Amino acid sequence: MNTEFRKPLAGTQLDYFDTRAAVDAIQPGAYEKLPYTSRVLAEQLVRRCEPEALTDSLKQLIERKQELDFPWYPARVVCHDILGQTALVDLAGLRDAIAEKGGDPAKVNPVVPTQLIVDHSLSVECGGFDPDAFEKNRAIEDRRNEDRFHFIEWTKTAFKNVDVIPAGNGIMHQINLEKMSPVIQARDGVAFPDTCVGTDSHTPHVDALGVIAVGVGGLEAETVMLGLPSMMRLPDIVGVELVGKRQPGITATDIVLALTEFLRKERVVGAYLEFFGEGASSLTIGDRATISNMTPEYGASAAMFYIDEQTIDYLKLTGREPEQVELVEHYAKVTGLWADSLKDVAYERLLKFDLSSVVRTMAGPSNPHARVSTSDLAAKGIAGQWDEVEGEMPDGAVIIAAITSCTNTSNPRNVVAAGLLAKKANELGLIRKPWVKSSFAPGSKVAKLYLEEAGLLNELEKLGFGIVAYACTTCNGMSGALDPKIQQEIIDRDLYATAVLSGNRNFDGRIHPYAKQAFLASPPLVVAYAIAGTIRFDIEKDVLGTDKNGNPVTLKDIWPSDEEIDALVKTSVKPEQFKQIYIPMFDLDRGEEAKSHCMTGALCLLTYVALPTGKGLWPVSVQ
Repeated sequence: MNTEFRKPLAGTQLDYFDTRAAVDAIQPGAYEKLPYTSRVLAEQLVRRCEPEALTDSLKQLIERKQELDFPWYPARVVCHDILGQTALVDLAGLRDAIAEKGGDPAKVNPVVPTQLIVDHSLSVECGGFDPDAFEKNRAIEDRRNEDRFHFIEWTKTAFKNVDVIPAGNGIMHQINLEKMSPVIQARDGVAFPDTCVGTDSHTPHVDALGVIAVGVGGLEAETVMLGLPSMMRLPDIVGVELVGKRQPGITATDIVLALTEFLRKERVVGAYLEFFGEGASSLTIGDRATISNMTPEYGASAAMFYIDEQTIDYLKLTGREPEQVELVEHYAKVTGLWADSLKDVAYERLLKFDLSSVVRTMAGPSNPHARVSTSDLAAKGIAGQWDEVEGEMPDGAVIIAAITSCTNTSNPRNVVAAGLLAKKANELGLIRKPWVKSSFAPGSKVAKLYLEEAGLLNELEKLGFGIVAYACTTCNGMSGALDPKIQQEIIDRDLYATAVLSGNRNFDGRIHPYAKQAFLASPPLVVAYAIAGTIRFDIEKDVLGTDKNGNPVTLKDIWPSDEEIDALVKTSVKPEQFKQIYIPMFDLDRGEEAKSHCMTGALCLLTYVALPTGKGLWPVSVQ
């Protein structure tokens, strides 16, 4: 850590690095023009870059050049169990090699704090219509992954700087958003912006909080773990001004699908996007996170939002400590990371998107940027004529309807909307079609608490959308087996079967081998399609069923109003719920005595797994 430009942060016991002074010393007034991303990158250069390289590195940011590699030191590494486990197996193998040479294997540890969340191993074998689906799916997951989970459990005590959240607790990106990111770090007496790399393409989810977070491969994550910089050149930084306000009945999913289509056409591949403007300021963090999560679908590397009042409100809502919330606001305002301090930013490229232009939307088939308005389904050849034959599935049968992935379940508004639609459907006697494998896999346990508080969880369960897991499921292709009879009918009739999910990927063959194509939709729309039962159904016009008086029921009859949704979110989503879930989850007291024994190797360990090199064994189960 450098010493030049280090100053006391007024009103705190912390110091900070005065990036504005460092930048303006090179070119007076330059800091006011720097984008948000450049300000964060400049801060870590001032704090960590070799002094002899600092001026040249900062000039790349000031002069918008892309000629020189400069170091980036992310504050954290976030991993899911697949690539995260691989990285830790590599470190275990390194320990093995050091031990053979007579060295101390306990000295091999990540230098940078590393957080591993087990969320990529569960398959939805039991659908949401089974009241015991969660327990059954978790039991299957544990059985299939016994050796892997033993190794991951061992890393908690064996390695320093590694926190492990075991299976059954949520999706890494949603936990990162709701708990793990402090937004502003405070370490060794210094406050600085939180940044991270993650071993998953949707790591930019937490960009919604103003945290630079990008997805990387396992090798790059290992490099960062070991304290080495990730070398980078200044990326293209594109400003995206959001104007207007969304129309009534429009969800964040509709917005992000429209944005994905728009940004793909604008060719923002590899860019760091910065969303700002009146439209952006009106979006909650849940809405922003839906947009940031789909960064890879529109081809960018990051999707940043400024720190503002919405950020502060979200930190309070999710139960962050008051002192931390105060630090975030104070630091952002002092250092120019607060939204009001970024009005004079000069972007090399500027795009504009009108939120009021967004209509109810789906994406598909096959691509997340293949947006189609739900009012145009027939014109696009998606909805059309189909015959309902007793005892048979129709053409275009929806065999999977899944509320899944952190893209949407990080947003309480989307989840509550699905619950309200289910409630209205139940009241009118509508039911899920029997061939639809329905499921609800939120990315956080908090979703269950606020749905129960709102009286909506049981409404979802009645329609077959009981909680099947807290994990990355259908969106990741882990939708599980179909009922054998349904599968056989698809084969025998060569049926065109589909999936509808609230995820971020819908490529052919990804969701399920027997779902020939898949469509992305908001959570309430997923519930509606489970009732409709076929993608041939014109969801805006066709009749879903009849009420007890024989009156036809269409989508508009069960679609919740914005006022209903917002009122329930306000009264049902509470800081106490986040604290109830996350305080025990992050009680990572491993016990120093056990840790000191296990750090050295094999004496306190019983179960072994072959190293990937084929040379030697490594203990994976603590006695």
